[in-house]
Amino acid sequence: MSKFLLAACVFGTCTAISLGISAANAQSMKPKYPGEIAAASGRIAQMNEHCRSLARAQHLHLLKRYRFMRDCKEHNRPAQ
Repeated sequence: MSKFLLAACVFGTCTAISLGISAANAQSMKPKYPGEIAAASGRIAQMNEHCRSLARAQHLHLLKRYRFMRDCKEHNRPAQ
C-alpha cells in the first residue's frame, strides 16, 4: 500500500510541475502591446471570415457548420 501511495505522490508532483511549466510558456505567447493585440485581432477576424465564406459556399447549417468552423480555424492557425 505504501508503494502505491508513494508512486501516486510522485506521479502527482510530476504532473503538477509539468502543467505549471506549460502554463508559464503559454502565457508568454500572448500579445502585450496595443499594436500586437490589434494585429492579432485582425488575423483572427480574417481567419473567421475565410472559414465562414467556405462554410457558406458549402451550404452548411447548424451542427455541420459549427464543426466545420472549428476544424477550419484549427487547421488554418498560423504556426507560432
